[in-house]
Amino acid sequence: MKSVIARTWIAAFLLLPAFVSGQPAIAPPQLGFVEDGARALRPVYGLAGNFILGPSVAAKIVSQAFSGSLGLLKTNSSLAAFDSQGKLLASMDVAPGPAFFAFSPSGTTALAYITSSNSLVEWRGGAFAPLLIHYEERSADAVLALAFPNPFEVSLLIQRRDTIWELSFPLGSVGTASQKALIGVHAPVLALSSGDLVYSPAGGIVVRRTDASEVRISASLPASFSLRQMNQDWVQLTDLNGRARFAIHAKTGREGIYQLPSSNPE
Repeated sequence: MKSVIARTWIAAFLLLPAFVSGQPAIAPPQLGFVEDGARALRPVYGLAGNFILGPSVAAKIVSQAFSGSLGLLKTNSSLAAFDSQGKLLASMDVAPGPAFFAFSPSGTTALAYITSSNSLVEWRGGAFAPLLIHYEERSADAVLALAFPNPFEVSLLIQRRDTIWELSFPLGSVGTASQKALIGVHAPVLALSSGDLVYSPAGGIVVRRTDASEVRISASLPASFSLRQMNQDWVQLTDLNGRARFAIHAKTGREGIYQLPSSNPE
């Protein structure tokens, strides 16, 4: 049985060039979108450990993330939303520099935090809308990640000395801000739409579930890297000083880390 499955996937990979060029063919599953070594946004196809990148759908990417149905990307001067086919849905001008993204549990609404302007933008109902952050002690330099736990609340993960704190506050004018220390969590850190955290202590990656249980993935990692959501169960790890790219599988029982192609041969 295993050999039959293996032959099926091999055939699917051999047919991928026809698929990405628009010709009818059986294709491997799409895992989401990644930023390649040339800072282009590409769909990624395949299974754990066997990945192929599709053609570029956007260039000069500064930051990007994908929920499984909705994606956000940041160039130096714009913020854009795209769908599962890589089609641009809308864009707006924003301040230069990187951004943090977070998706609702459904994956259909999203938030973007623009670090250089310390501003928050929401994607909902097919359009972008700026939001106010009702928290006076926030610091753009200290923000490590963004979370969107429910439609009425946003959380910033902030480094204070040697501890990461989660600051939660309402998106509207009603509600009370709260904070809690995330003991044992280290930067870089990413909050998935499921509520799970992915972070990096020395010597690997840890996935912390919402019940506080943890799974450690041992790996030799770049000295400096970022974490971005590829879809509900996958995270891209990007070397900030080179072209290396990795995919972290965060699904329960399937945890692992795999090398991604930085770009496909021409």
